[in-house]
Amino acid sequence: MRLRQRADYIAVQGDGTKVHGRHVLGIARQRTDSQLAGRLGITVTKKVGNAVVRNRIRRMLREWMRTHGWVPRGWDLVLVAKDTAARQGHPDDFAPDLTRILRLCS
Repeated sequence: MRLRQRADYIAVQGDGTKVHGRHVLGIARQRTDSQLAGRLGITVTKKVGNAVVRNRIRRMLREWMRTHGWVPRGWDLVLVAKDTAARQGHPDDFAPDLTRILRLCS
């Protein structure tokens, strides 16, 4: 599932635990109802690059999460791409950061 509402993003960023990676900042927050499916939100700001670059980063992060990682039940996770993410050419380039971030949720 995805985070869709601005209020959900703000709640995670306000109460969540941050993990800084080289290319991605991860913010995780445990929800009160732990039976609900985990939700993922991806943020790529304009300082990272133009729309083509931002969408490519978003696709790579989604693809890595789809194939390698998953957000555990009852957790909300927001991934914020840093400007160094624009120089990555493959979803596996984000692996060290994302595995560290997902360990926080377990």
